[in-house]
Amino acid sequence: MRKYIFRLTILFPAVISILLCVAVSSAVALEKSETTKVPADKDAKKIVATEQFLTFYLDLYGKHLASRDWMARVMAVISLGRIDDARATKTLLEVMDKDTRQIVRMYAWEALHARQDRLTPVQRAHWVAAAYKLAEKNSFRGDLRLGLVGLMDAGGPKARNKKLFKWLFSHTNSQDPGDIRTLWAIGDTLRRWKSPDLIKGLIGSMSNINSAYRAEVVLHRVYEGIPYASTMYREGSKVMWAKTQRRWMDWFKQAEFKEIDIGEGSPYAGRSKVMPRGEKITETKNSKWRKDLELKRFRLDRLEVVFVVDSTGSMGSTVRWIQRDVARMMRAFERISREPRIGVILYRDHGDEYVVKPYPLAGNAGKLAKALKNASARGGGDIPEAVYEALHTSVKKQKWSKSLSAQKVIVLLGDAPPHKNTLGKIDELVTKAADKRFKFYCIKIRTSHQRRTKLPNYDRALAGFDKIAKLGNGRSLWVTFSQSFRSPYSMRTASPRNEKVSGRVILREVLKAVLEKGYRDRVNPFVGIMMEYIDAPVKEKRFHFGPSRPGPSRPSKYVDPQAR
Repeated sequence: MRKYIFRLTILFPAVISILLCVAVSSAVALEKSETTKVPADKDAKKIVATEQFLTFYLDLYGKHLASRDWMARVMAVISLGRIDDARATKTLLEVMDKDTRQIVRMYAWEALHARQDRLTPVQRAHWVAAAYKLAEKNSFRGDLRLGLVGLMDAGGPKARNKKLFKWLFSHTNSQDPGDIRTLWAIGDTLRRWKSPDLIKGLIGSMSNINSAYRAEVVLHRVYEGIPYASTMYREGSKVMWAKTQRRWMDWFKQAEFKEIDIGEGSPYAGRSKVMPRGEKITETKNSKWRKDLELKRFRLDRLEVVFVVDSTGSMGSTVRWIQRDVARMMRAFERISREPRIGVILYRDHGDEYVVKPYPLAGNAGKLAKALKNASARGGGDIPEAVYEALHTSVKKQKWSKSLSAQKVIVLLGDAPPHKNTLGKIDELVTKAADKRFKFYCIKIRTSHQRRTKLPNYDRALAGFDKIAKLGNGRSLWVTFSQSFRSPYSMRTASPRNEKVSGRVILREVLKAVLEKGYRDRVNPFVGIMMEYIDAPVKEKRFHFGPSRPGPSRPSKYVDPQAR
């Protein structure tokens, strides 16, 4: 035993020395390999960082999609629409199928519309099927129907698509600017399909005055050779439509249309005009993506808006807009706020029928619209108007909410500046109101009154409105109003709605004023879809008129609807 212990005591230092040598040589080799190793792959690190970034966003927007607030879910859909990623697409498909609110499903459908060329065949078929389901619930309104018509067109003249064609025709209005592009689109579809039964049906509908003008709009996309009915206005509407109907029927019999086969058309390649297309997240330092890291929970509890409207003679179109659209604006506000209220203040000037006529803040748009029914645009003429008195009434005499969470917005609409001797008082009033969380938006209305005015020192640029907006933490902008609906006796059809001159520009600015800063870049797609969605269809209403006597004044009333 002692012999073995003796041998171990001799061998132990040698073993330790060998192990130390191995360890040192390994360390040297490792150190050498570290010094000679190729630097870490920057692209790989970037991919990892981007993946972490993307995962964070998908989780963030997923939490928003779980909110009970439908607007929070819509903002999540719009946010997901900005990201080109398969997981974002999958989530959008799930929202389109499962969300409890139809309007949210519509936003998801449009987000997929923006990237429909990137969908797999299975996903695309799923998206197309969802379009027909949403159409059955009348989710497509206004220009949102253009995508639906594109799918219908590409699908060919099968029974389901012909049924949809007839439904679209019967639920449009040639007097409504929001329906004109849809009528043009279904006319273009009919030109490609060459469906005899649909063409004959449209010609037959000309016997009804309430569908005759609409049928003419659609048929003129198929063939332009038949003169418009309005060229015969002197003979009276019944005669002119009877003759027009016969002309179209004669043309139809000679044309001998043969319907195309199903599947002959080209696949639909259109994309959403309102939702973002989506882009790859490749740069995690990009401020566009980084600012979403600080997004707060979306909420808008109480919204109160007072429209302060110049009602002098030159502001007729604007007064008609507030009469017609106050209920529509309330429908929009009811969707974005739990407790919305709208008030209106009409103003003119000293010496007119009234200086200020207030309509109190109310949550019932129907009553407000009824109260405004007899409002008119009259008076004025001396350029400056009672802007101060109107603003003072809006701030001091309206019963605004005392809640700290209430969003309080004043929208001033006019085409004439304030009196110069009131400018100082306006500055003081607006500054103090802004300190109390009021926001002022000034809508400068373009009217013929401004073009004709040649008085000295006239503030044609309405710089006073710009200052009010600046002091009031808001914004000023130019807007043009035009008459949307014609008289039932008129033979004109509407022009397509122009987004730059419509009342939705005002809604967009109001939303920007009250939304959390991080959400403001999502306002345009939000408003673009919502304002179409809340449009309630209006049935076309036309009246017959009798023969007219020859004379120089009559033609100005009844003219070719295309002569604009």
